[in-house]
Amino acid sequence: MTVIKHNEVQRHFKRLSQAKVSIPYPVYLFYGEEVLTKAALQIVLNVLMPASARQHSYETWEGSPENVFSAVQSLNTYSLLDSGKVVALLDSSFYSATQKGAVSSDSTRQGQSTTGHASDILMTALSDKFPDNHYLVMTAAAVDKRLRLYKVTEKIGLVVDCSVPQGDRQADRVAQEAVLRESMQNLLSKHDKKLASSAFTALCDMTGFDIRTFQNNLNKLIDYVGDKKNITIEDITVALERTKQDPIYAFTNALSEKDIKNVLFYMDTLLSNGYHELQLLAAAVNQIRRLLVIRDFATTSAGGVWQTAMSYNAFRDRVMPLIKKHDTALKNQLADWERSLAGATEATNESKKRVAGTDLLIAPNPNNAYPVYKLMQRAVTFNAEELLDALKTLGQADGYLKSSGQPSRSILTDSILKICGGLGQQNSIKR
Repeated sequence: MTVIKHNEVQRHFKRLSQAKVSIPYPVYLFYGEEVLTKAALQIVLNVLMPASARQHSYETWEGSPENVFSAVQSLNTYSLLDSGKVVALLDSSFYSATQKGAVSSDSTRQGQSTTGHASDILMTALSDKFPDNHYLVMTAAAVDKRLRLYKVTEKIGLVVDCSVPQGDRQADRVAQEAVLRESMQNLLSKHDKKLASSAFTALCDMTGFDIRTFQNNLNKLIDYVGDKKNITIEDITVALERTKQDPIYAFTNALSEKDIKNVLFYMDTLLSNGYHELQLLAAAVNQIRRLLVIRDFATTSAGGVWQTAMSYNAFRDRVMPLIKKHDTALKNQLADWERSLAGATEATNESKKRVAGTDLLIAPNPNNAYPVYKLMQRAVTFNAEELLDALKTLGQADGYLKSSGQPSRSILTDSILKICGGLGQQNSIKR
């Protein structure tokens, strides 16, 4: 019937109230981020039932398949009070896709059978009419919208989408920032506090996209500043510790930007979060190799087309088709080599089925052109000799890490300084 986002729940019920429309939904499904799901569920509970009545008329069940029958049975049992009844199935698993392919064990078969049986019970319950003022609410980490159970739930009830993109595309980061800003405003308004835009950025960089940690840190800051109305970057620096776990591409991006301070910063945070020096070394080698390939492409295949000052739109329209052609040719060449190495004993059809793999494609994901655009801008700031020397330096570091007995962090640090040192103007730290 209705699908809305988590931040639309309050307005949605307000519109219904203003229109003097009674609560039209017998069932509610919330899915996505746990913190957002709980907040949206609380808003709906406040609409369905006063807090004073919940002790006797609000039941919660773990959303495992074996509890579905009991929960539905309770839902169809009349309440002792006139306030009705709300039954909740929390952290439900039956809205996710079932496993595909062969079943490898009896326990797996039993688990799928139980989930399927629970779905059938729910389907029957949703098809029947609940007693008046009886409501079913469910939460789930994720849903498969192709499932018939989801389609039926959406048709007769209210689905609240509390999901947030988890990727690192620009659109994903914008969506994540919007959620954190909304969370921040809700907390600050309760305590009559303010946080400058620059301080918000610093706080996000302390936590990354982790709503619960973000809220906990903001509450710490509110307590820390006391009667002060404004929370500053200095307050954040003193009161909080950085818990954000940086992705390894932050390290390799800083390396390709010749940014010594940030390369060393991300190296330290990654090592502190459990990465090994050899992992960072391998990532650095792969990045330098890609820079070599991209630089060669920019000066040969794209010669006369690529320009350093080229806009992103021009790059996408004029250079990306050439990159796709380049990557396709590379994959076809690798496939030919594999077929020739397979020998005459292997059937031709079988060898054709093989998909050649390589980490030297310029655009592994051709549908996301922006990272390629940025990497090409960086690649042309190196000359070929610098990149070849960088590979030699990293090769030597690999040998030292495995055999010298010297401190691993010092070996990696020395290699980074040698690669980045003196190569253009260094940037300030972007933490």
